[in-house]
Amino acid sequence: MVSATKTSSPPGSAPSIHHLTTLPVPVPVRVPAGTRGGVPLWKPSGIEQPIFARLHERVFIVLFIWELFMSSTETDSSRAHLAVLAPLRVHPVGTVPAGAGGDPLSTMQWHLDHRHGATMVTLPFETDERWIIGWLDAREQVRGLVKLRAGGSQSYGDLPYFTLAEGYQLTTADLALGRPQLTENAFQVYEDLVGEDIPSQLQVGIPNAIDLAYFVSGSAETSAEWMPEMQAMVAGEVSEIANRWGDRVVFQLESPVILLAYATTPREDWALLTRELASQVAGILGAAPNSDWVLHLCYGDLEHQSLIEPTDLAAAVQFLNTLAEVLAGLDIPMPTVHLPVAYGDKPPSTDPQFYADLRDLRRGIAVIAGVVAESHPDQTRTAIGLVVDALAGPVEGIGAACGHGRRTNEAAAANAELAASVAHSWATSTPGARPGRGSDH
Repeated sequence: MVSATKTSSPPGSAPSIHHLTTLPVPVPVRVPAGTRGGVPLWKPSGIEQPIFARLHERVFIVLFIWELFMSSTETDSSRAHLAVLAPLRVHPVGTVPAGAGGDPLSTMQWHLDHRHGATMVTLPFETDERWIIGWLDAREQVRGLVKLRAGGSQSYGDLPYFTLAEGYQLTTADLALGRPQLTENAFQVYEDLVGEDIPSQLQVGIPNAIDLAYFVSGSAETSAEWMPEMQAMVAGEVSEIANRWGDRVVFQLESPVILLAYATTPREDWALLTRELASQVAGILGAAPNSDWVLHLCYGDLEHQSLIEPTDLAAAVQFLNTLAEVLAGLDIPMPTVHLPVAYGDKPPSTDPQFYADLRDLRRGIAVIAGVVAESHPDQTRTAIGLVVDALAGPVEGIGAACGHGRRTNEAAAANAELAASVAHSWATSTPGARPGRGSDH
């Protein structure tokens, strides 16, 4: 178990995440327990023949009266299921199985080849199927960084971590992710993609600065000295990409440390933690305030095992509501949220109480439901209904809880197929908004 201690930070500064004191061991952490929508008026398509004009008018009146009756008698939750306008979109979170990607073209083509006719939210081009492990290992080549512990990265308890050499001044170049170059590589091969209805926007995965600092330093205490340069590096790469490619990209900010921090922090300290985390995330989103964003919360998925075993969605809702408030004050749109419900190789909960906190989610926050678990199709289908019920409105899309990089080829393909099947069979009552325009503040 990771210990937790209270800390404070100046307003607007990057949090030091002192709530977490050591890298977590592979034992999962159980998270402590902690009207909107409606159906638009149905409008029949026009019938041009004069002979049907009066019938058309009467049918419309009858339907209008029926809608008024239903609006007065149905609950928001049940009305969320009534209208059938379009299938759900599928959100391909990012990575593809080992051996299936490795370069932007292969990754993007894998997603296209496994869409099964589904409409995709965006098109990712991740090249490291283990998320940041390649970046973490490469820190060994940086002058001025000293490896304190070797690790094979086979679990969260087996990660390498580093410290700064005595007297060494860390720079943003020491920490670079290289996302601008990777994005350029992706656009260079975009025209080589094969398929129909290829998304015009490419998804740029951005590991959150607080996560990079935590994992590279090995503890929350030591991550504090890495945070200023890490935050500047991530924000700088985001800004460069936004300036070069504009609305052709969607950024996905990725963070398991956010939910891990709640799991290892006493409930009475959540308010302070929430303010710190929201301030840090707002700093990254503010580097490209006019861009489209997806915020990918995560329970961790190294070797397809999670850091956290969630028992409810209280932490996510508290964080998201505060983040929306902070962003509204900065005039920055709230990102679409990819909310994990399944975790690791476990199915999503089928207990309605697990989703109860979603009733308190701030109005206008668009949610992609991370419920798809290929070994548990029945639970997947039940879970999406429970998410919609709790939100009392439609979701933006559906997807797995995390990327496919830690799955086998067979499992990843099965997950993509199940996602498409659920998307086709489920309908949303409003056309999907663009990612990154999820909140009305």
